[in-house]
Amino acid sequence: MDTSGFEPLDPATVERLLHRAKQRSAQLRRRRTLFVFGWIGGHGHGAELPPPGGARVPAPPRRFSARTMAFGSVGVVVAVAVALVVVDVTAGGPGGQLPVAGQSVPTTLPGQVAAPVRVPASPAVVDAVTGVTAQVANAVGVPATSMVAPPIVRTGQPPLSDGGKPTAVFIGGEFCPYCAAERWAIVMAFSRFGTFSHLSETTSSPWDTDPSTATFSFFGSSYDSPVIVLDTNEHESNDTDGVGTRKVLQPLSGVESRAWQTYDNPEGFPFLDIGNSVFVMSPSYDPAVLAGLDQAEIARRLTNPHDPVTQAIVGTANYLTAAICSVLGHNGFSWCSQPAVTRAATAMGLTLTVAPPSGSP
Repeated sequence: MDTSGFEPLDPATVERLLHRAKQRSAQLRRRRTLFVFGWIGGHGHGAELPPPGGARVPAPPRRFSARTMAFGSVGVVVAVAVALVVVDVTAGGPGGQLPVAGQSVPTTLPGQVAAPVRVPASPAVVDAVTGVTAQVANAVGVPATSMVAPPIVRTGQPPLSDGGKPTAVFIGGEFCPYCAAERWAIVMAFSRFGTFSHLSETTSSPWDTDPSTATFSFFGSSYDSPVIVLDTNEHESNDTDGVGTRKVLQPLSGVESRAWQTYDNPEGFPFLDIGNSVFVMSPSYDPAVLAGLDQAEIARRLTNPHDPVTQAIVGTANYLTAAICSVLGHNGFSWCSQPAVTRAATAMGLTLTVAPPSGSP
């Protein structure tokens, strides 16, 4: 190998690269199981989560941890540091991004990529997501578990409520591609019972896995419903100049912190707790389904129930809708009686009782 183009590294640079390698190693920790090729792309296998009834479903992609714990040995850290040195020198400067298992090595340095920004969500996009018809939802129904993993149901927990209303808590990070994918379904499902205001559009980190996944941000938004409370927290910001350059964006409230620590230990992104009864604690579907699409392109596909984008987002929203109906205590709401929603409830082992309230939406 010709090394004539390599420049000697001073001790301070080597120390900086080793420190960055340790940080990156910490960010690659997988929750519940460590696997090289996971559910993404269908390569290999990981841990499986048993839904109610004993059926097995494919493990979803890894989650992002809110804690910094290295999963590799010292040898892994050294190897990563070497990779960083090679990328830094051959690319002409610091900032090279490490590859993740199953990904190709990027050719663009962090300094050459614009950091994601938040912009007001397009009304047309919001209308398309919140206006998906029952006909499309029922045509999608409950997709195969190879495409959409059902939420986890826990029984015997104290109900989560606020002001007499059932409450849901979402904790995510703007950098996180799995949160990016999940937000589409959250906006769709909860819009069936209320109204979002001041949503933003952004993307996940362009330097991490599933780079620049188009999404919404709940930062600065609000949600109003006569029947359910949705508490959203974008706990960590987006990356600003390379992977791992995010920071705390929104501190956790007491309710959010207790829910996260109680039901998702160790804590990871995304986390959705619907009434302390139904939980999303792993990606519901592969964000790669959204690869290369912006918000407008995703929104335009939502009228076609045969499109993989629609099947992933609407299929997930059907599960979340069934979860919401279950904590409301009745299916008198119009969406709670849709075949897709009742099928999703059955798949999760939930029973939707008939006790219609007055003035149900």
